[in-house]
Amino acid sequence: MSRITVRRALADLEHDGIVKRIKGAGTKVLAKKKHSDLYKLLGFSEDAKQNGEEVTSVILKFSIEPAPVAVAEFLKIEPNEDVYYLKRLRLLDGRIAGIFETYISQRFDFKINIDEFDSKTSLYDFYEKHNVIIGTGTETIEAIMPNSQIRKELFMEKEEPIFLRQRITYSNLNVPIEFSKNYYKASRFTYVISLSR
Repeated sequence: MSRITVRRALADLEHDGIVKRIKGAGTKVLAKKKHSDLYKLLGFSEDAKQNGEEVTSVILKFSIEPAPVAVAEFLKIEPNEDVYYLKRLRLLDGRIAGIFETYISQRFDFKINIDEFDSKTSLYDFYEKHNVIIGTGTETIEAIMPNSQIRKELFMEKEEPIFLRQRITYSNLNVPIEFSKNYYKASRFTYVISLSR
């Protein structure tokens, strides 16, 4: 095989995000990127299972606290009305994927007892177990520079952009269940959008 063929193959692999060439150090194989389809309303755990990945979570904080004004607007509740607040470090196959902050409305019949949650608990499964059927969602995704706290929680060694994915999840009766702010390591994710005309 000629050097030109090898160079071309490496250039293709680098373009596809499979390897990274480092001057003076050689070629490094990168971790496999996770692909997420944006046209389906899936929870993080459901999405990971479809990709054959194992999800685990570390609960960083759980509390009942007054909803900030913006969160209250998203959840269609009164400002400062109490909500459940859950902050988790999410891992895929044991590797850090993101930090998830979730504000959950208390206008449903279920009560959240954090002792019932373990490293594999899915919120969407929890809702449906308590007869709250997920209907639709509204989502935004943007690239941001993380603040020092998020960088620390994601164990990021250098400053680099991350994805901020915000979602309002509604019940089948169109009542907001939760508002989530999810911070993802951009180097680990590719979002796929199907378009038609």
